[in-house]
Amino acid sequence: MRIPAKYTLTFGFSGLIIILAALIILSSTLSSKAVLARHARTIMANIASYTIDKSQSHLDPARKAARLTLGLSQHNIVSNNDISSMVAYFYEQLYLYPQFSGIYFGSSNGEFVMASRYNQLSKGGYFTKIIRKQEGKRTVEKIFKTSNDRFIRREFDPGDTYDPRTRPWFRKAVNSNALIWTDPYIFFTSKKPGITTANPVYDAEGRFVGVIGVDIEIDKLSTFISKLNVSEHGRAFILSRSGDLIAHADVDKLKHHGDDEKIRLTKIDELDDTVAREALRSLNKPHGNLSLTEPVFTSFTLEGEKYNAMFAPFVESQWPWIIGIYMPEDDYLGAIKKNSLLNILIAVFAVGIALSAGLMVARKLNTARETAESAGLAKSQFLARMSHEIRTPLNAILGAGELLAETKLDSEQRRLVAINQSAGEHLRDLVSAVLDISKIEAGRYRLEITPFDLYAVTEKACRVFTLAAREKGIDLKWTIEPGTPERLMGDPTVFRQILVNLLGNAVKFTHEGAVRLSVNTLERRTYADAPDEVVLECQVEDTGIGVTEDQMSVIFERFTQADGSTSRKYGGSGLGLSISRNLARLMGGELTASSRPGKGSAFRFTAPFTVDDSAESTQDNNGTEQASSSPVQPRRVLLVEDDERNRLLFSMFLMDIPHTLETAESGEEALKRHFSEPFDLIFMDIEMPGMDGYQTTEAIRAREAKEGLPPVPVVAVTAHALLEAEEQCARSGCTGYLPKPLSKEALRQAVDDYLKG
Repeated sequence: MRIPAKYTLTFGFSGLIIILAALIILSSTLSSKAVLARHARTIMANIASYTIDKSQSHLDPARKAARLTLGLSQHNIVSNNDISSMVAYFYEQLYLYPQFSGIYFGSSNGEFVMASRYNQLSKGGYFTKIIRKQEGKRTVEKIFKTSNDRFIRREFDPGDTYDPRTRPWFRKAVNSNALIWTDPYIFFTSKKPGITTANPVYDAEGRFVGVIGVDIEIDKLSTFISKLNVSEHGRAFILSRSGDLIAHADVDKLKHHGDDEKIRLTKIDELDDTVAREALRSLNKPHGNLSLTEPVFTSFTLEGEKYNAMFAPFVESQWPWIIGIYMPEDDYLGAIKKNSLLNILIAVFAVGIALSAGLMVARKLNTARETAESAGLAKSQFLARMSHEIRTPLNAILGAGELLAETKLDSEQRRLVAINQSAGEHLRDLVSAVLDISKIEAGRYRLEITPFDLYAVTEKACRVFTLAAREKGIDLKWTIEPGTPERLMGDPTVFRQILVNLLGNAVKFTHEGAVRLSVNTLERRTYADAPDEVVLECQVEDTGIGVTEDQMSVIFERFTQADGSTSRKYGGSGLGLSISRNLARLMGGELTASSRPGKGSAFRFTAPFTVDDSAESTQDNNGTEQASSSPVQPRRVLLVEDDERNRLLFSMFLMDIPHTLETAESGEEALKRHFSEPFDLIFMDIEMPGMDGYQTTEAIRAREAKEGLPPVPVVAVTAHALLEAEEQCARSGCTGYLPKPLSKEALRQAVDDYLKG
């Protein structure tokens, strides 16, 4: 029987569609598997790098505190001859760094001074122990205080036999004659896992005086690990090279009760996380000698399920730790496996309904769009969180430096404080630049047009690296061609950011020789009815390691460095050059580079500016400051801030204003106090546990509207520096907006502006 042609065509067309659909599905599945597998590795590598940086930033304050205390001791600023000053300084460090468990000093003759966060008489209280030796008599004094610094009692313990010279931290520091870190262990007082750093102290004549020690808790690393979003069933953990568990999502798993009833850190082979143990076995390293120099990826199968794992070492050698991450394969391939039959049925169904093929393509395109939008949202959320986490402690760092600069300092100390402030300001600018890179790509970045001093901005950028260059023995010089205009109109922050990025790379990758910055006028345009315009050329040359021609093609890409090992050897995020090129193009210029391996590199940056010919004097016509004719009426000011360091800092900023300053730690407390006795001005932190700043401000505005009360000025003081945060503050009813880090002058100016009436 002859088959009608229409059926032949139908069956042939349907068969062709089936074959093409099968090929598309197979190709898409294989490609998706390969892409997702690479994506899984990238996720683990990024999580490892982020976790290592976060862990080291948690530990680094203890090292800095020990070195700073060493310097202060050598200059008799903190000395065991003045016990009260030493105790006060120790508690100041405990207030500034919540991860510190205790800080102490043991002298060469057995005297001891300790400030500790743990008090057996009061939960969250403080404990001070002082051992003195005078005229052959030994006294042991113990002081107990509550968490809010209220005195409980003082006692003397004649039966105490503690001698700091016998302790491991003291002996190791003396034998090493350098700053040391102990292996992690369980603290005796708090029963929490921790680590101790210690540094020997010598007086000006080189005589050994004693050892400074700092105890720092590491259980917060487990809290941080527990919040990592590895995957649905993926996990991360940190262990030492000797096999001790340092951090785990379940902090209780860190402690192990031995046969002698003593508490110690859990060994990895004692951990009840079978997947973590199997992941470590796949590394093929003995549990007691987990030595790694580079990240290692492995895969293994457990109970029929396939896993991928990665192990990466910490960069700093004093913390010989390793982060481990494992992820089930089904977490990123499971959906493809489950949906493969459904895809085939859809393809067969498309034989009869041609339109369904278009709908299926549209659905896939829509899914890709939603995935891209989700990735963009995740990036924005990460950048916002990063901004807040960096800006909050940066506010305390810059504020404390500003207060320190107002004290009596010698010239060398003042120079170091100035360098610290300049570097802190650069870090603040860098955070802002990273946050703005998405706006640059979207075409929504707004340049600032303001007058600035070219010589001052250039010198300030170079001064950030003066000390680093001097320590490396590098000659750092900068020159501005004669005749180049001094006063310009443009964005000085962006201009300085580009210079700082280029100079930072030059100093970082140069081990000997010189770094040179030259600024000259490439072109000048003169107009009859408008200010002149100039095109500046800034060139940074170094005698560093250089890059190859192949590497030159990728150094301007985001999160990319010339060599994959560069970030671990030299540090850095791989963002600097990408941001600099985007900013240069946004200014109407360009950033280019040339290099020879082993000979050095040269980066050339051009940008147009308007010459500022306006008067520089800002005095009034009389050249004198006008004094107020009436005294300031005292008002009541409320500071709402959950961060203890910033409450202390802002209180010190405003300690001598003619107004009454009170503080609240939460939105609930702020409402209770304001509703019982209203304040005239409120500085409101935005991100707080419980009721945040948005909700608190809205509650204040709602009550004012209900009772017909005049609105009290509410100024948002927040580490969220995105434009969206400022707009949300305004929608919530905030009168003003001050982003952290916040200077003393800006805070006091805000008080004057809102209370001048």
